[in-house]
Amino acid sequence: MGLILCNVLFISDDTLSGANQLSLLLAAAVATSFALYNKMSWNNLMNGIIKAITTSFPAIMILLMVGALSGAWMLSGIIPTMIYWGLEILRPAYFLPACVVITCAVSLATGSSWSTVATIGVALIGIGSAMGINEAYSAGAIISGAYFGDKISPLSDTTNLVSAVTKTDLFVHIKYMLQTTVPSITLTLIGFILITIFTENSVASLETARQFQHSISQIYNINLVLLLVVVLVVFLIVKKMPPVLVLFIGAILGIITALIFQFDYITALCGGNITFSSVYDVCMRALFGAIVPETGNPEINELLATRGMGGMINTIWLIITAMIFGGVMEAGRFLERITQAVLNKAKSAQSLVTSVTGTCILFNATTADQYVAVMIPGNMYEEAFQKAGLESRLLSRTLEDSGTVTSVLIPWNTCGATQAAVLNVATVAYLPFAFFCWISPIMTLVFVWAKIGIKCKDAKFCAPTNVNH
Repeated sequence: MGLILCNVLFISDDTLSGANQLSLLLAAAVATSFALYNKMSWNNLMNGIIKAITTSFPAIMILLMVGALSGAWMLSGIIPTMIYWGLEILRPAYFLPACVVITCAVSLATGSSWSTVATIGVALIGIGSAMGINEAYSAGAIISGAYFGDKISPLSDTTNLVSAVTKTDLFVHIKYMLQTTVPSITLTLIGFILITIFTENSVASLETARQFQHSISQIYNINLVLLLVVVLVVFLIVKKMPPVLVLFIGAILGIITALIFQFDYITALCGGNITFSSVYDVCMRALFGAIVPETGNPEINELLATRGMGGMINTIWLIITAMIFGGVMEAGRFLERITQAVLNKAKSAQSLVTSVTGTCILFNATTADQYVAVMIPGNMYEEAFQKAGLESRLLSRTLEDSGTVTSVLIPWNTCGATQAAVLNVATVAYLPFAFFCWISPIMTLVFVWAKIGIKCKDAKFCAPTNVNH
């Protein structure tokens, strides 16, 4: 943590290019030294690292596909069309609250925060930029809404995972979460309404938006038919097709629609010399590399630039090094030692819930994986909750409130690194404005310490702390 802090202070914006990765490797080396001193087997440590990296492989594949999708959708005009019509409909006076509502709706329908951010989120961040709205505000609103659905949608993998780990009925789990989730999202909306009120939204921002629209329409063939690709992708996600396949299909459809609708733009990128090889080069480069259109306006060039799969390499490198660190921490039994010390001191409903909250956040920071951060604490604390006479739904809600949503606030966690890469906004920049993600663990603590909605199977445990039963 000290090395990461030094990186932020002394290297600033370029920490993802290698500094954070090296810091995680150095931390893993220190942890390995202690583990070997404690007579741990080198092979066990290596197996722990391999296991951790293996668990992150789906995230790495999704990242690569997200890079390909964003490049293909930019070349095809799908994202520019969403930006164009978004600028036509949305206004600075209500843009941030609208971002929250839109991403809430999409993530509830799909159950996926990653897919929501990679599709609708990318368009919204572009719309906000065109309106002159701080990208950190926009990213915070997008992520807040996306993780709302990730948390309570019955289609969400984390919601189903937590329900299974704690042996809680899925809909009992979702219904109980609403106690803390509704106040959290309400406060989030209020926060963005206040930001909107106290942020200047001048006529100049609308004029800038019109200029963006004009420039986009000069480059791309803006056609609502292109949005059918977005509808199809959302439909496939709702039907629970694996995300990697959905994103791959979306990328291929993007290239096909680019050849149909954006041939003039492709011709310009080929330098006017249309041959099979030049068109092939442009299409492939959109999927794996950088394409920067020349509009004469640097801001618009940056908005419409693509990075493809290559733009995800630093993030993938970060995830791999984070998993090396997390693998050593788990295989070396450091996490077990820390959490056991915490568990031994948890003597009431309040202290148990507080311990789960802290443990989930700790695991998000040390194992760098959202799933590990809810699975391991869920298994660890299940017996303690049973002995205490507390219902499993209290544990399941706490895991979601503190494990699922805080993962995106850790720069080297798979979620934090991915969303920062997709939106091109640093985690530390959007963190203060991802209101829902840090209000949720606070809300769960407020509810338990206020003794609201806690039900015990065994009144003996609850009676000393005056918990309702």
